[in-house]
Amino acid sequence: MNTKHLNLFPIDYPFETLISRVKEGKLKLDPDFQRKYKWDKPRGWKRASKFIESCLMRIPLPSCYFAEDSQSNHLVIDGVQRLTTIQKFFNDEFALEGMTAFSELEGKRFSELGELKSDLETTTIRCIVLRKDNPQELIREIFARLNQGSVILTDQEIRHALYPSKFNELLDELSSELESYKFNHIKDESGKSELVLRFFALATADLSGYSDRLKEYLDTYLSSKKDVSEELIEEFRDKFHTALSNCKKVFGDDVFLNLARKKNMKLKTIVHYELQMYSIGQLSPEIVEKYAIEIRKKYEELCNNDDFLRTLSRSSQTRSSIMKRRRLWENLLSTVINE
Repeated sequence: MNTKHLNLFPIDYPFETLISRVKEGKLKLDPDFQRKYKWDKPRGWKRASKFIESCLMRIPLPSCYFAEDSQSNHLVIDGVQRLTTIQKFFNDEFALEGMTAFSELEGKRFSELGELKSDLETTTIRCIVLRKDNPQELIREIFARLNQGSVILTDQEIRHALYPSKFNELLDELSSELESYKFNHIKDESGKSELVLRFFALATADLSGYSDRLKEYLDTYLSSKKDVSEELIEEFRDKFHTALSNCKKVFGDDVFLNLARKKNMKLKTIVHYELQMYSIGQLSPEIVEKYAIEIRKKYEELCNNDDFLRTLSRSSQTRSSIMKRRRLWENLLSTVINE
């Protein structure tokens, strides 16, 4: 098929059918997206209520977009706010407020709507289904384009939706171990999951396959792990635990900090996270225990090295910069552990 054209079909679903499909697991409102539900802010449910009122007024609704998975279930890629609002209202999770056209419904929940309940249940919304035979990169592009509105999804949240797997669940699990750390340029939980992904994806010694396009590289890596066995999942888990434990033994509270500037820095740095987890993570716990003080001193020396500092420019994530940091650090580290 033409890789630039989508294979899709439209269908008009009544609200009651959509809610039924959600309950049956045939329509997936991804947990990460529900976390980003923005229509229940502390000031109340006015935005959600206005949407329900628009439905009662039969105002045409924007289309929802679904992606078909390998089991022919549908994943919502655009329309989560609307569908989650419908689900919450049908579950009596909020009462209507700020009503104008239907002012008599102020303060009422779905179960209290009387005959209007049926009107809502039979209200339809146009849904565009992207068939499963579409190329993943095209689905991802559409996903990103559709989610450029008020609720912006991160790259990692998009990956989470497009490449569901046990490995993906592992990333979320392990990210909780970074929860207490505050990193520069990471503002939400999905950023921590991406850090775990980066640890695994950039674990090869020569970074083969990495062509300086980090987002695409991470996409490809995560996609390749869709069918990882439970045995390999456990190996990945152990590898991450060992690396993080080793790093904490060496650096303590200063883990992932630039040791040359730690007095003026409160945030952990992604570059130092990647370098420490990659290199120190490969050492045995016994070696780390024996040489922890010396390793830390050498790392502080690295942080003051001019060649190292030059790799921290805007091109810090290029393959050449990453490899140079590794070589500089491995040369210093070898003077300690090879004595």
